[in-house]
Amino acid sequence: MQSPGDASVPDVSQAFPAPEDVVDPPGIADDGGESVGRRTLRGMFWAYGSYVGGRLLGLVALSILARLLSVKDFGLVAIALTFMTFLDTIKDLGLGQALIVGKPEELESRAQTVFGWTIVMGAVLSALTALGSPFVARFFHEGSALAALISVLGLNFFVRSLGATHYALARKELDYRTRTFAEWSDVMTRGVVGIALALSGFGAWSLVIGYLVGSSALAITVWRLVPFRPRLRLSREHLGNLLSFGGTLTLVDIGAAVAHEMDYWFTGRVLGATALGYYTIGFRLPELLIINLAVVAGNVLFPAYALLDHERLRDAFLLSLRSTAMIVFPLAAGLGVMAHPVTIAFFGSGPKWLPSIEVMQVLVVYAVVVTLNIPGGTVLKATGQAWVLFALTVPYVISQFTALYIFADRGIVAVALCMAGMQALFLGITWRVASRRLGVPLRRAVGVLWAPFVAALGMGAALYPVERYVGSAWLALIVGAVVAVAVYGALTWLLARDTLLRLRAAAQA
Repeated sequence: MQSPGDASVPDVSQAFPAPEDVVDPPGIADDGGESVGRRTLRGMFWAYGSYVGGRLLGLVALSILARLLSVKDFGLVAIALTFMTFLDTIKDLGLGQALIVGKPEELESRAQTVFGWTIVMGAVLSALTALGSPFVARFFHEGSALAALISVLGLNFFVRSLGATHYALARKELDYRTRTFAEWSDVMTRGVVGIALALSGFGAWSLVIGYLVGSSALAITVWRLVPFRPRLRLSREHLGNLLSFGGTLTLVDIGAAVAHEMDYWFTGRVLGATALGYYTIGFRLPELLIINLAVVAGNVLFPAYALLDHERLRDAFLLSLRSTAMIVFPLAAGLGVMAHPVTIAFFGSGPKWLPSIEVMQVLVVYAVVVTLNIPGGTVLKATGQAWVLFALTVPYVISQFTALYIFADRGIVAVALCMAGMQALFLGITWRVASRRLGVPLRRAVGVLWAPFVAALGMGAALYPVERYVGSAWLALIVGAVVAVAVYGALTWLLARDTLLRLRAAAQA
């Protein structure tokens, strides 16, 4: 994306950097002599491998549950999770993220402090959730059934707090093997328990209990794999420093939660739980396949960026931006074109989930724009400039609220268009701020995206006749997958061969 000032570019070959311009960050050797850039790329492969495997399992479970549960069941749980998302932003006041950027010699004492206060916050939030559940139910025009769901789901705060410090320590050490096992145990346990309960007729409760059991499995796994063993005392050592850093990040997270969950609030409040059920399914695949992939990359990059000086950070930013785009753009093109057969194949034939299709196609655009904001935001967090993110979030939230207040009553597609449109409007602003902070010309940052964008565009064009003329949903997906891999692979090899070779070398290291 170009800013207005860069609108006229006479020569495309000069406007966009060649693939060689996106370099692997020069090595900062750790004790084993391995560069942070190489560790980061390998960590991203581990994280993406964990993510893909976990989300495939989650998608299978979601596909089964979508056939077993009603649209309103999904809507009720979505309301409960939306309320909890706001509280989740203050679950540890940013202490876990502050632990990641601390000095190595203070790690043990800082971890002891973080563990104790995280447990306290988890217990407090579980209690607040139970107390606030009746008010939330009334806000969404629902009864005691929703209040009970929210109260029980609130126990997840305490359960998660038991393993949160161990999880942060694994993240600090770029230990994605541990995180892989932990996340897989969460997803598999949640899916198995949820499906078993849904088959037994538990309805929305199957989703709620599945969440709690999955979180318990994650906490047990990280305790087994991370050697940190906390003492049973509440320490204040380093607490002021941890809160100073983590508090700013918490404000950013609160703003982001408000921005990203506002569509759920308006849909549930204005259009009802059933409409929110359709919207939730429409949002689910763009979230799973696009947004969360970028979030995974951000989680990997945050501790790695914290180790780099300014010059290396700029190069790492450009490399991570292109690497993320090479994965996200084809997923977005494929999901946007193949939304109809995807919905039928995964969520069942018949009219049950058809209202979710158009919403999904609009939210694919929203998801792509969200991913383009993540690498720059991660840089600002890692360099102690999280306040910039908060300053940008405030006008975005106000604008988003205004748009939804005006258009939400026109239906779930209108809600999705508001989300996508406002996110796109603010992308140019956030990119210009991030590029100036890094000293990277905006045109160069945009330039690293052109090859994956063109390749994804070509892939989408090749998929259109498949979606149009192949009648069977599953056959369309199988043929489409073959076409997508062949076309995107060929175009990427033609346009960004050096980046592919560099990523392959990192994966084999």
